[in-house]
Amino acid sequence: MKKNNMNASAISKDELYILSYYRACELAGAVLFGRLALHTEFDEIRIPLTQHTLEEAKHAWMWTETIRDLGHVPVKVTNQYQTEYGKEYGMPKDVIEILCLTQVFEKRTLEHFEKHMKKEDLHPRIHKTLADMVAEEAGHISWVRDYLDRHEAENGSERVEELMATMTAIDEKIYSRLEKTEPFKSYFAY
Repeated sequence: MKKNNMNASAISKDELYILSYYRACELAGAVLFGRLALHTEFDEIRIPLTQHTLEEAKHAWMWTETIRDLGHVPVKVTNQYQTEYGKEYGMPKDVIEILCLTQVFEKRTLEHFEKHMKKEDLHPRIHKTLADMVAEEAGHISWVRDYLDRHEAENGSERVEELMATMTAIDEKIYSRLEKTEPFKSYFAY
């Protein structure tokens, strides 16, 4: 086990919750993509779904290590961002719905992490993890967009455009609601 040499008070209770929230969302993503990789009928995305599963699990571990390095244990988080999508949209019915949702979600994650990196007095360990995540999230957006582009070329763009608009509206609603809750509201107030 890695020796912890950071001060446990290096981050606030709110920061600990937010980092634990990120970790929980990454774990939920790994579980979701793992299930999709196991059960998809679309052979051509089985490999990218498996890789995405791996990367989501790796990201959850990166947050776990960051929290541990800062002298803490992740707190239990029972409601993830993906849960909110489920409440608003329900379960995606096919691969195109899943990929549109993923595209919007990954863009939001990237945007939010970039915002978090700009926070004043951000602990260097948190900044490093965010920077590493930002570098990797672009790959998630890329493979999904490539698949959606191929789908549009073969089937037309109407359905993807409609789903992307729907998912974007849902995402904006969820994110707006999240920004108004504690600890996000006070932590990101600047």
